[in-house]
Amino acid sequence: MKKKNLYYLIYMVSVIVLIFLAFNTYLTFRIHSELTKLTSRPLRWPVGAYIYNQHIGFDFAPDISGPIQDKSFYVKSHHLGYRIGESENGNSFQPGGVLSLGCSLTYADEVESEQSFTQVIADSLGIPAYNYGVCSFSYAHALVKIQNLKDEGVLDKLQPKYVVLGCWRGLPNRTRTPFPRIASKSIPLTAAYFEKDGKDVEIGYPLGSRHAFELITMYRKNGPELNLRKFSKIFFAIPRFAYIYIVNSSLSQKVKEITPDSRLTDYEIYNFYFTGIEQIFSSYHSKIIVLYMPMSPDEIPGEGLMKAIAAHPEVIFVDGSQAIKQYNVPLKDYKSKHPQASAHRAYGLQTISKLEELKAQ
Repeated sequence: MKKKNLYYLIYMVSVIVLIFLAFNTYLTFRIHSELTKLTSRPLRWPVGAYIYNQHIGFDFAPDISGPIQDKSFYVKSHHLGYRIGESENGNSFQPGGVLSLGCSLTYADEVESEQSFTQVIADSLGIPAYNYGVCSFSYAHALVKIQNLKDEGVLDKLQPKYVVLGCWRGLPNRTRTPFPRIASKSIPLTAAYFEKDGKDVEIGYPLGSRHAFELITMYRKNGPELNLRKFSKIFFAIPRFAYIYIVNSSLSQKVKEITPDSRLTDYEIYNFYFTGIEQIFSSYHSKIIVLYMPMSPDEIPGEGLMKAIAAHPEVIFVDGSQAIKQYNVPLKDYKSKHPQASAHRAYGLQTISKLEELKAQ
């Protein structure tokens, strides 16, 4: 009887193992198919530009150098992670410069590094530029990024004199969601975001998705052909993928069910962001500048942003909509698109004018 029970147990275990292997194999081919689709599309940024970060979800890599896909501008990052020009040294640096945080508008997507408002400000003041703007950013991403730089000792090296926070109307909504724009519908990627716990605002941290980034990078570098190495990496990552899918589905539903009363307001987002930035940079006595960048000629800074500015009297506010008018920036250089060189120049010069005005008081 015991022997019969043992055979039955072995049989059941074997069946379960076979089902697991079959299911894992099926999912391996499905994920391979999705990775092939994802990486078959032309890559705009140099391979390896986006990297995994356990605190943020994803980040822009240091020591990247190469043209954007259409060769309209050059992408290069310093060893410390900020954007630099094509001919600049990626290892040497000088402290006491202008550090900027934001999204692709701050990074100066579509224009060269030396044309960015960060560089315009730095050149006018005769100090270095540390452009930490990066595509698919949110305010949560920016805040966690700069905290990481502080923890890693990078801010102690840079000792920035000025910190410019690039803002535009689309970033509050990005900050409310853990699902970044670079996420695939099938490949599980999440990023840091702001959420409300009762009356308090806090940072929601992403689930680890290192496997997803490693697989995407592998397919981009080595092509879509399935080999034993790729099969094994996907196969053994399936349990982790399944767990992330389940948790992300639950998180997605939770985000959809947020009511207007419990939804983070723009003011709460900006107030939490500015408070965090001020705390991080207080030990360096950096001047905090908020630069608002419009996407249309009739756009003005929102009520939530202006309320947060009023709550932080030490923050210097620069209204980019005024810069657009004062420096006669053509509509084609900023409307519903990344700011072009003329818009960046206007933002930079407006910031300098504001600093000179405050200095004269």
